Amino acid sequence: MQIQRLDCAAAQKLYTAHMVRDFPAAELKPFTAVRELMQAGLYEPLALCGADGGMRAYAWQVLQPGRRSALLDYFAVRQDLRSTGVGTQALRLLAELYRERLDSLILECEHPDEAPDRAAAERRIAFYLRAGARQTALESRVFGVRYRILALPCGGCAADEALGRDLRELYRLMVPEPYCRGHVIFYGPGGHTTP
Repeated sequence: MQIQRLDCAAAQKLYTAHMVRDFPAAELKPFTAVRELMQAGLYEPLALCGADGGMRAYAWQVLQPGRRSALLDYFAVRQDLRSTGVGTQALRLLAELYRERLDSLILECEHPDEAPDRAAAERRIAFYLRAGARQTALESRVFGVRYRILALPCGGCAADEALGRDLRELYRLMVPEPYCRGHVIFYGPGGHTTP
C-alpha cells in the first residue's frame, strides 16, 4: 500500500463518498471544521491506496506542531476489504510514516460498557491491540460518548500523562472553548479534567 496525502478537494470527496457511510452522523465533524483545521496546518487526511491506485483505507489525523502525539481522528478500511489484513497493514504503515515525528498516535475507541453494540466495540479495541496499540489508563467523555484511549507506538511509546496532556491540547484546537466546557472530559493520570 502507498500513502497519499489528500488536499482539501480530495478530502471532501472522500468525506462525501465514504465517511458519511462509515461513521455515525454524531461522530462526524462537519467538513467545514475539517477544512479549517487543514488550512491551519493541524489536520492531515491520508488515503492508503493499493498498487492499482484504488483507496483501500483512510486515516485522518489531528497534529499539533511541537507535540509528540497526534490523534487518529478517523480510520476506516473500505467495506469490501474488512477482515482481510488491510487495516493492520494500514496501521503499521501509519506508524512507520510518523516514526520520526511522533511517539504515538492516540486512538479513541467507544467504551464497550456504554456502546450501543458492545460486541462491535470490543472487536474494534481487540483489532487495535492486535495491530500493536496498547491500552492506556486514560478515558474520555466527549459530548456524552465515553471512550477508552489507546496508543499506537510510532517512534517511541509516550507515557499516559504525556498522552493525556497532548490529547487535551488537541481538543482545545478542535473544539472552541464554550462548547468544550462540560462536554469534553478526560479521566486518568492527571485526574478528572476538561481542556
